Amino acid sequence: DEIDTFPEGKGLLGHLLKFPEPLRVSVIKDHPSSVGFPKGHPSMSGFLGVPIRIRNELYGSIYLPQKRNGKDFTEEDEKLVVVLASAAGVAIDSYRGHIAQSQVSILAERERIARDLHDLVIQRLFASGISLQSVESDPSLSTASLEKIKSTLDNLDSTVQQIRTTIFALQDEHPIEDIRSLILSEITSLSAIAGFQISHSFQGPVDTMIGEELANQVIPVIRELVTNAIRHAEATKIDMVVLTNQTYCEIRVVDNGKGYVAGERKSGLLNLERRAVARGGEFEILKNGEVGTRTMWRASL
Repeated sequence: DEIDTFPEGKGLLGHLLKFPEPLRVSVIKDHPSSVGFPKGHPSMSGFLGVPIRIRNELYGSIYLPQKRNGKDFTEEDEKLVVVLASAAGVAIDSYRGHIAQSQVSILAERERIARDLHDLVIQRLFASGISLQSVESDPSLSTASLEKIKSTLDNLDSTVQQIRTTIFALQDEHPIEDIRSLILSEITSLSAIAGFQISHSFQGPVDTMIGEELANQVIPVIRELVTNAIRHAEATKIDMVVLTNQTYCEIRVVDNGKGYVAGERKSGLLNLERRAVARGGEFEILKNGEVGTRTMWRASL
């Protein structure tokens, strides 16, 4: 008959897990931890089990049901299985170390690719977009040429968004160690693209309140807000504030650009709104007096 259940860690097998020391018995049913056998299990009498462990970490166990000749397991048998279990532990530990090293190499390569995409590819696309926008204002251009330029700019926007999504996917598994440094690094990159220094400030316990998960939202939000001010509003002055308290994290960006047209919602702005709502927050974009735009992105903590 077939055994009607898989091992469940009960009986002597469970005993080995609970008390990871070599176990040698002559009659299984006489041991206090014995719980019998499942239906269809072949009969057996003797038992020899040895835990597999390295540096006090338990990986499993090796166990033998009984000798072919029906005799009891001896002390020599136990020593032999102990050596085998030790070798198995070393092999398992070595394999885990190899896997860990491979993961480190993979993560390092992912980081390199993400960095190159951000520092090289996206910045070149930004520069190309800004150059096209300067050409767009040429009054001698035909309507057809203007339409082509507008279409190209839209395609650039879409491409940048896709690359950003790829970058964040590549960086998702990386721990956030210093959110303030990451924000400052992002501001430096964006200032280089803008051609002027972006004013920025921090309010509240930014370093302690913004964890890894939220940081993976904050960086792309800052990038999107500031990029919009550079690319679409043609701003020459941008002020950014990152604020945190016990309740929420808020990012405010104010520029002196062309101003926001009510009802206009580009894909990047819709993504910002979705990010905020998903975090129990809100996204607001308004005119900033006579000129410029004021944006506010908030996420609940």
